[in-house]
Amino acid sequence: MERREHRKIMVFRPLYAVGGQDLGYLPGSESDKMNPWAQAVFDTLGAMVSSEVVEEVMDRGMLEVLPLTHIRGRSLHDAFVIVDEAQSLERNVLLTMLSRIGQSSRVVLTHDVAQRDNLRVGRHDGVAAVIEALKGHPLFAHVTLTRSERSPVAALVTELLEGLDV
Repeated sequence: MERREHRKIMVFRPLYAVGGQDLGYLPGSESDKMNPWAQAVFDTLGAMVSSEVVEEVMDRGMLEVLPLTHIRGRSLHDAFVIVDEAQSLERNVLLTMLSRIGQSSRVVLTHDVAQRDNLRVGRHDGVAAVIEALKGHPLFAHVTLTRSERSPVAALVTELLEGLDV
């Protein structure tokens, strides 16, 4: 954004609750309904910049947190697109999302296969299949981060549970 390469940041999050739990219908506007899923983005942003910066970014319309449910038919031009929690997305949903990327846009898929909890997504389909299919293409790159940046507690839990198939 500071280098003026993109007009906005668009974060798409799946509306899939941890463990498939369901809260039922949420009252309010689309923004109100999206708030529980958007909060993870604001938690991360708030850990990096002041609340004033977050407020200014939102007021200027430079950041949108959106559900994937309304992506069909859109073209995302001049945007830095983040698809968060991609490990929970089925292959066809990922392909639909990626096919919306327009001119002068970039896309990042964040995922942790150890946190895959959508039972319709196997260990080797979804984001893993997309990575395998795109590997080696000049428009594609894949980076594996090997340690947790969240906290020492999160790193310990990840290390202890990584080998378990729960």
